[in-house]
Amino acid sequence: MLIAEDIDFPRGGGSSLTPLEYKEMRAEGAREAEMEIFKEKNETSPVQASRKRLRNGKAKVDGFSSSSKKSIKDKDATRIEYLTYKKLVPGTRILAQVITTTALSVIVSLPHQMVGHIPIDKVSKGLNDAMDKLGEKESSASEASSNDEENNDQSSEIDGEESSEDVPTLQDIFHLGQYVRALVVAVHPHGVIHIPSTSGMNLGKPKNELEKASRRVELSVLPQEVNSGTTVKDLVKGYTIPATVASIEDYGYTLDFGIPQVSGFLSFKDAEKGIKGRNSSRKLKVGMLLETYVKKTEENGRICSVGIGEKLTELTSTSAVHPGALVRGLITATSSSGINVQVLGLFNGTVHPLHMSQDASKLAIGKKVQARILWDVLGTEPRQFALSALPHIVGLEARQLHGPESGEIRSEKDGEEHEEGVDQAYPVGTILDNVNVSRVDTDRGLFLDILPGLQGVVHISDVSDEHVPTLSATSGPFKVDSRHTARVIGYHPLDGILQCSMKTSVLEQKWLRVSDVNVGEIGTIMNLTDRGMFVSISGTVHAVVWPNHYADIRLKHPEKKFKVGKPIKCRVLLVDPEKNRICLTAKKTLIDSPLPIISSTADAEVGALAHATVFKVSERYLSIEFYNGVRGIVPMKEATDTSPQTLEGLFSIGQVVKVRITEVKPDGTLLVASILKASSEFKSAATEINKIPIGDVVSGTIVDVHKENVILKLVPSQLTALLSLANLANHRSTSVSQLRASLKKDTVLEGLVVVSKNSSKSLIIVAAQPKQKPKHPSLDPNFTVDQLKVGATYPGLVIKHTKNSATVRLAKRIFGSLHITDVSDDYSTSKTLPALDSAVTVAIIGVDVSSRQVALSTRQSQLGGTTGSKSHVPDPVISDIKDLKTGQTVKGFVKSVVDAGLFVSLSRTVDARVQIKELFDQFDGAVKYVKDWKPRFEMNQLVEGRIISVNIDSKQVEMTLRSGELTGAIAAKTLSDFTKGARVDGIIKKVEEYGVFVQIKGTKVSGLCHKSELADTSGPSAAEVLKSFKEGDPVRALILSVDSEKKKISFGLKPSYFYDEDLQNEDESESEIEGEPEEEETEDEDEDVDMHSPDEDDLMEDEILAVPGRLPAAEMASTATGTSDNVPTLSLKAPLRWNTNAQAPGDGGDTSNSSDDESDEPTRKKRKKKHEIQHDLTIDIQNRAPQSSIDFERLLLSSPNSSYLWLQYMAFQLQLSEVEKAREVGRRALKAINFREEQERLNIWIALLNLEISYGTESSLDVVFKEAARANDSKTVHWRLAILLDESQKHERAEEQFRKTCKKFGSSSKVWTLFAEHYFKRSMPDEARQLLPRSLLSLEKRKHLKTISKFAQLEYRMGDPERGRTIFEGIIDTHAKRLDLWNVYIDMEASQNDIQRIRSICERAVGLKLSKKKAKFLFKKWLELEKRLGDENGADHVKQKAVEWTQNASREEVPVG
Repeated sequence: MLIAEDIDFPRGGGSSLTPLEYKEMRAEGAREAEMEIFKEKNETSPVQASRKRLRNGKAKVDGFSSSSKKSIKDKDATRIEYLTYKKLVPGTRILAQVITTTALSVIVSLPHQMVGHIPIDKVSKGLNDAMDKLGEKESSASEASSNDEENNDQSSEIDGEESSEDVPTLQDIFHLGQYVRALVVAVHPHGVIHIPSTSGMNLGKPKNELEKASRRVELSVLPQEVNSGTTVKDLVKGYTIPATVASIEDYGYTLDFGIPQVSGFLSFKDAEKGIKGRNSSRKLKVGMLLETYVKKTEENGRICSVGIGEKLTELTSTSAVHPGALVRGLITATSSSGINVQVLGLFNGTVHPLHMSQDASKLAIGKKVQARILWDVLGTEPRQFALSALPHIVGLEARQLHGPESGEIRSEKDGEEHEEGVDQAYPVGTILDNVNVSRVDTDRGLFLDILPGLQGVVHISDVSDEHVPTLSATSGPFKVDSRHTARVIGYHPLDGILQCSMKTSVLEQKWLRVSDVNVGEIGTIMNLTDRGMFVSISGTVHAVVWPNHYADIRLKHPEKKFKVGKPIKCRVLLVDPEKNRICLTAKKTLIDSPLPIISSTADAEVGALAHATVFKVSERYLSIEFYNGVRGIVPMKEATDTSPQTLEGLFSIGQVVKVRITEVKPDGTLLVASILKASSEFKSAATEINKIPIGDVVSGTIVDVHKENVILKLVPSQLTALLSLANLANHRSTSVSQLRASLKKDTVLEGLVVVSKNSSKSLIIVAAQPKQKPKHPSLDPNFTVDQLKVGATYPGLVIKHTKNSATVRLAKRIFGSLHITDVSDDYSTSKTLPALDSAVTVAIIGVDVSSRQVALSTRQSQLGGTTGSKSHVPDPVISDIKDLKTGQTVKGFVKSVVDAGLFVSLSRTVDARVQIKELFDQFDGAVKYVKDWKPRFEMNQLVEGRIISVNIDSKQVEMTLRSGELTGAIAAKTLSDFTKGARVDGIIKKVEEYGVFVQIKGTKVSGLCHKSELADTSGPSAAEVLKSFKEGDPVRALILSVDSEKKKISFGLKPSYFYDEDLQNEDESESEIEGEPEEEETEDEDEDVDMHSPDEDDLMEDEILAVPGRLPAAEMASTATGTSDNVPTLSLKAPLRWNTNAQAPGDGGDTSNSSDDESDEPTRKKRKKKHEIQHDLTIDIQNRAPQSSIDFERLLLSSPNSSYLWLQYMAFQLQLSEVEKAREVGRRALKAINFREEQERLNIWIALLNLEISYGTESSLDVVFKEAARANDSKTVHWRLAILLDESQKHERAEEQFRKTCKKFGSSSKVWTLFAEHYFKRSMPDEARQLLPRSLLSLEKRKHLKTISKFAQLEYRMGDPERGRTIFEGIIDTHAKRLDLWNVYIDMEASQNDIQRIRSICERAVGLKLSKKKAKFLFKKWLELEKRLGDENGADHVKQKAVEWTQNASREEVPVG
């Protein structure tokens, strides 16, 4: 848009043209004048010309229709210009399209195959201000860091002003293909590339030809420059105008138009709509450039509301005419060089043939054409513009090709398939065969027809390798309609035209771009320097060979071997298109290598062979490089079969080595390889290992028995496998020492499960098949979270392992979390979480009723097994960071391994950080420790260290593992090390009325000796013996039973258990008595150390816990009630071998005291016989968990009515992804279970419903539901289905089912309370409370009280306790004699831990007229609550109250008179 005050003719006759340009324009004007004179002499009348054409049967004049030609008066037509760099004048407003962005500029495409750049300081004022502030902040921060503490406050203030994240980058502001309105700032001469911008910014050296070419034209998109001349009157509705984000306000963005006293406002809603419309997820920042349209202008004219994008409406005022504006022009003239149009009836416009949407012959004078303004021609009056009628420019879209054969040009908005960008369909380097020359520009070049509607342009300098001064359209090899072969060398997105070349040298080039070069190609020496050798690969594509790649050996005089201009055979090592760099190698080994090329980690397969180059030699490993920058390492043990101190003398940098890939790191950044395994003698077992799936059941032959593991050879693959002795001993219910002694070489072990595989070590880890999981000792199904009491113990079942905790199910819908630090009081004895499906006894240490979270513990100190202070606990609970002190020695479990070190869990709530430098004593900053330390640590690994700092404010704890004064602790014996019948020494730990607790010396193992096992019948009574014991007394005890599952051990102290031992002691000498126990103790200690060595045993236990194949029956029947039947075949009670070989107490049962039995031959024979029975495989078959369909069928023959077995069978099929078979099993169960077993059949129906919810469709679920409702109690099936849907996170369907259930069974109080509970769980308390009055309308009066009480309980548990308290007060006010309601009310208040309210309620309750039984119950409950939540004074008050009540009741019972 021109400024009204612009002067067309400056004073003094000044001109911006150079003398050469001025001379060329004079010559061109003379040629045009001669052509006009020549045309006038030969011109005939229009009528005569028309008749002549009719007679000849032709109507062709320059491709235009006769009607159009007849109406043209050339003298009135405006000259159509072809824009060039010489004709582009500073100050011109022009439409541009973004090609790419760099760090400091935006490269754009201009009309007529030109390019330009927008410097970063020419984008927006807000961006410039943000960069200035950021620069000041960085300089101030650097100055502040060098000054003393006085300047710290100033630097902190600067930090808060601006951050680098708030400054938008050019990638945030511009996107590929974006159209921008720009102003030409400067046009530089050809070849000048290091010129700074007009503002003085240095853009640096261009990286490629495109960036180099763009430096000629400098543009600006600053609103104050682009919008100069625009006034408030121009801001009418629909007017498009560029703007920048000036600030972010509460309700939107303030915009800057560059117009004085006018600002724009963009609401957040309109901004979000505009961003979505452009398929962009970018957030707007201060300084970002936007293309907006006017929605509304305030009356004062200072605020203008806008939206993002453009309203494609026609212009209605002359001031709105600007580049990029959509106009409708009237065709006034047509010619071979384009068409003339009139815009708004005032301005002239021209459309070049390159920017016409159709052939000019189809355009008639007087018709209108829709187009966009490309640029304004300066110095014209009236105003003159160049326009484009191309569809993609009219629609402001990227040009697209549609259809692989049709070749039609279309835009993105058509929405059809098979769209493809022109540059994607014809990338640089594409050969175009037999293309037609459609138009010849004498001085500029050729125009080619590629596809209908798609053209290519060949500059005159690219027509031939020889100099071509001029081109002719009617003669010569490049005339119109001649056909040639061309090659694509570029693409101009604004014009939508391909840049081509017909030079023979270009056609014969193999590659035109660096990115086209493939790894492994070959060329010619260009130059040889000290830094490297430069090689020409193809025409303009060059590469470099670094000195370490000249040859297989290092050359001292490379100039003797390599000569400039001499061909050389090389192979491409690296292609970096971003840096425009190619690296080659001249090593003969790599060039002639037949091995596969690894150019990415995706090409690397474990076991593959490849050649690599050593680029670094460290002490413990080699760093090697493959192709395209892929790197790897070779550990020392894989590099040589010797044991050198270092690898530095064995390998050299640049050496080519043949390696075998052994591991690909999970992040894909590094490969691990082996040189030894790459030799021809090595036979890889990786392929065979991969054939064996994890979870497969295998058998193997014992090769060797080590201290902790058994080495096996699997049958028939002969692969090496590792089996933990601890795992096998646990499976066979024996000790490790006994198992080790019984295992012999060449013995076949069957029923082993593949746990994990290590292809790099050619090793398979196996474990014994898991036993059947125990039956869950769950609580009452109606038990709720608010009924759990902190400090109380409950049975539970471990159902899941998480990162550092185990999930334990306490009841049907109650789950708790057992943290690894809460497993044991001594971490060294329990280094892992309890096994999956194992039954545990847990103590409640925390309950959050609102979130339904329960914290659990299995520590003996919290279960009641240990008394005393924390000092008696080896690893006490660290409840708060304040419990830690600097220098304190603590133990913990590795929580996570990160690049900076470790995080160690010291307790459920306290973590400590261990930096890399604090991990090892030998750390000295060497590279090997930085890279190799991670494999030494794993999740949940037990570590011991010292606290080095505690920051209570930031809750940060720093810890060190460096030994210092720390010494490794020797693990104590565990329960599994003791067997029934063994005699041990112990001490009295605690004395109770029912017996004494005995702790085995040197261990943490303790158990109960019942008072019935204290004395023989012939001696003093058990009560007298019990009184004689006190804590700390040493005793000799006999182990009566060991329950590994419940972790319980029981002892006997009867004198008769030790008669044979006393007789033997009398016959032995004093020296033997003193010597043998020491030897036995030494053996036990050594054995104890072996059992708990931290290097491999812990790993094996973790892997055994992950053994697949366990049946998730609990998940299948998560909502089904448990069966009451006891299935003998699945019972995991005491092993049968103990029943088949019963012995008298003390009859050779001590298996640990082997030295005492060496001289007793009969005893040894008896023990050997017992050992053989212990390994009877038939007993294992009866006790092991079913692992196949045959096992389940065998068990179901004996227990066809057990829903528990049927559900396990269904879960087994689901584990194998056999959903249909699981359905069949469920249907079989319904037919097999007796019709009288209603509960068992209901369990199966519920499981089928659960299966359809998880794996079926809505229709299949509906069918099963209707069948279940007919076969069972309909109400039960209805609310069960609702609960199943709710637990499956299908809340909307669950709500719909609850509505149906309440409508159908509105007389049931249970369905209403379950519906309310559903709403409370979804945090919808208002909807839940609305159900209470609705339910009372449907229920019988006798059920009102029960329902109201249930709703009040829900308020306590999930809603507002104050509301629940109000409801209970109303209930007990009207039903004061209902002690059960008082009891529930007290329990609800107890869940809130409010002892004052509990006391108030109890005081009121005991004031009622109660029977002795009820009063006793109430006082007992009150006393328990005082002990748990109150204090001693409160407990004394309750006792006093109870005495007073009893006395008053006694007086009332005394008869009068």
